[in-house]
Amino acid sequence: MTRASRCRPWFRTLALVVSGLASGAAMAASLQVAPTTLELQAGQDAEALWLSNSGTDPVQVQVRLFRWTQVDGRDELRPTQDLLISPPMQQLGAGQRQLVRIMRAGAGAPPTQQYYRVIVDEVPAFDPDRSGMQFVLRYSVPVFVLPEGPAGQPDLQWRLVPGDDGNAQIEVSNAGDGHAQIADLAQGDPERPLIVRAGLVGYVLPGMTMRWPLEHPASRFQDGRFSARINGEPEQTPLPAAPATR
Repeated sequence: MTRASRCRPWFRTLALVVSGLASGAAMAASLQVAPTTLELQAGQDAEALWLSNSGTDPVQVQVRLFRWTQVDGRDELRPTQDLLISPPMQQLGAGQRQLVRIMRAGAGAPPTQQYYRVIVDEVPAFDPDRSGMQFVLRYSVPVFVLPEGPAGQPDLQWRLVPGDDGNAQIEVSNAGDGHAQIADLAQGDPERPLIVRAGLVGYVLPGMTMRWPLEHPASRFQDGRFSARINGEPEQTPLPAAPATR
């Protein structure tokens, strides 16, 4: 883990962080978070995040909030006091459900959309008699603080760039004024897409660029067409290619 002043976790919208090797035990963890996305409208001062413990043992939970941006094709989180969390730390008993409030620190809507992530960590309990691995959960919940007026729209373009492993990466840039959640990235005809990254791929924030590995060489993608489901839409949307550079 990097320092909090420059935290770059490799997680998707909802991420599982496991201490040790992944196994079925990780999926049986009891901490649950809802909803998986938060929005604060222009006149809204707070929003609710619910934590629950479906297990039979108490769970210690830490909740933190970071300003979310994207640098060099990666998510980057930085500490912020734009929003406040109450309570930031708690213990959930077996079967308990707890409300956490995400609140604005200042008055008035921002001039443009603002982006944050709430990080919810299960804090491992200290047990000197424990042997073996201990599995813990981390959830990463996007928070969108919206300005007044109509919702912004993304304007996306893609291009292929080489990855460190010799395979291609897709680089997606967003020149619009709204974020894009990208899922089911596919190549070929959008009416009969060949999915190359199933499920949630990630977000591209306005004015930002993200990269994701495709796990195949660029020659695999000579068709030159990509599509994806954008912001939860049920249908595939074609993604325009970026103009070729000289």
